[in-house]
Amino acid sequence: MQTPAQTNLSSIYYWDNYQFVLRYIKKHYKDLLFEPEIDFLNQFDLLSKSAQCLYLRLCSRSTPWFLTHKINYPEIDLLPDALQELIDFRFLQRYSANTLLPELLQVLTKETCLEIAHQLFPDQKISKALAKPNLVDMLCNQPHLNLITGDDFVQPTNKGYFLFTTFLFFGSRHRDLTEFVVRDLGHRQFVDVSEEDLIPYFASRKEIEQKWQLSLWREWFWEIKEQPDSVTSIILSFEANMLPMISDLTDLVIPAFEKMLFQVGRHLERNLLLEHALNVYAYASSVNSLERRVRILAKLKRIDEAIYWSEFGLEYIENPAEIHFFQDFLAKQASKKHIKKVTSSLKDAELIEIDITWQGNVEQGVVDYFQKQGYYATFSENRIWKNILGLLTWDLLFKEKNSGYHHPFQYAPSHYGQLEFAALSQQEFASRLEILNSPDQALAFMQEVGECQQGKLNPLVDWYSLDWEFVGRSLQVINPDAMKSVLTYMWNHLATHAKGFPDLFIEKNGTYCFIEVKSPNDHLSAIQYFWHDYFRQIEIPFRLIRVQWK
Repeated sequence: MQTPAQTNLSSIYYWDNYQFVLRYIKKHYKDLLFEPEIDFLNQFDLLSKSAQCLYLRLCSRSTPWFLTHKINYPEIDLLPDALQELIDFRFLQRYSANTLLPELLQVLTKETCLEIAHQLFPDQKISKALAKPNLVDMLCNQPHLNLITGDDFVQPTNKGYFLFTTFLFFGSRHRDLTEFVVRDLGHRQFVDVSEEDLIPYFASRKEIEQKWQLSLWREWFWEIKEQPDSVTSIILSFEANMLPMISDLTDLVIPAFEKMLFQVGRHLERNLLLEHALNVYAYASSVNSLERRVRILAKLKRIDEAIYWSEFGLEYIENPAEIHFFQDFLAKQASKKHIKKVTSSLKDAELIEIDITWQGNVEQGVVDYFQKQGYYATFSENRIWKNILGLLTWDLLFKEKNSGYHHPFQYAPSHYGQLEFAALSQQEFASRLEILNSPDQALAFMQEVGECQQGKLNPLVDWYSLDWEFVGRSLQVINPDAMKSVLTYMWNHLATHAKGFPDLFIEKNGTYCFIEVKSPNDHLSAIQYFWHDYFRQIEIPFRLIRVQWK
């Protein structure tokens, strides 16, 4: 795939992009905003265009303070006037503290910090080799003795409201206005969704506040978790700030909350606080948290509880990796001689010898092994199945532009991978798969889609691995009903079964086979075992090969 040519952006592209964000917010969220938030929007609108541009420039920077004489943006007309306007409208504030703050010292050069240190400590010999962090520690919270004036530094105010607007637009604090630039420069291409078709991510103020509170807490957690002796603070803060939310969580926030519970639980586990981790996992309903819960209970020799939750998992979980975990755990408790299914499968694998020079690139070594025997051999893994499914169903994936898109930077509709997503298009999907009965027609259809949509992001299509020769060969030799069966299962389980396929594909004279390659010390995952077993059931030729070095 070729990278699109860069687009020439307007000199005030960031202002144009933020206007898009503001239009979206005023259209969808004005009735959900509080008075201070509305005041921010109204006051921003009253600023001149130059002042708005300067404010956006400063808010987009990570540093909190700016030296006024170093602020320089050529595209902003009458920059000094814009600076004063922002101060007058209280969108900027001058430095007014009487002590040196660490965040202000970070803006200064090491040489300037040395000059200040010499003036504050005239009797102390300060080496020029002293690192800047050490200088900052020395000067932090010292009286600045008029060495710095309010005219020297400014800081954006209301930045929290600015960040809140982008949060409303994206539904997340982890994305910002740079998404527009990455798209406009051609580094990422998205399926076109018109501004009129975008729908709000949030439906209530309650959803907004819960997601905002959770996002802030998770950011704090990631900042503090590696600090020494922070575990107690994390536990206390979790109990004070996160637990009270559980009884009243909105559906929108539950997935992010579950992810947070797992992250906190794992952090406590790694710090050997197993009982605390169990307490956290007990509030979670995700598959990952349930597995960790069983593992900890087994480690604590609380086997009856571990068995109970494993049986619970078997009844309510569909993810094959987790199903195999719970099955194997229960079987192990029933028989001490039990060998995991995946381990047993690997023990029975076919053995081949390849040169040890392929160590570290074992799959390529097996490709070479079969090519020397006259086979067409290539990497398959997830690329062939996902690419075929994504190209065949492109219009079905993206047809609901007026119901599943909240901003123009989504890879897929927001309900992609959920149970109702497949159900919405089940009849059309089944009809579309009938094209596989004619391999030539199917290939032509996919190539037309590929030419039309080239480079656009699709959760299933990997443009870099798309190999039309491979696609054509696979369509010719794989039984259409078998291929339909695999694609249908994927379509109905996109969240859990779009990976784990065999590594390689070989073909000679119309006879083909998929191959899973394992090096001497490699292991077979549960999802791989699932697909191997599924291929056998629908009579897709498959071989599990273990490599020996020679």
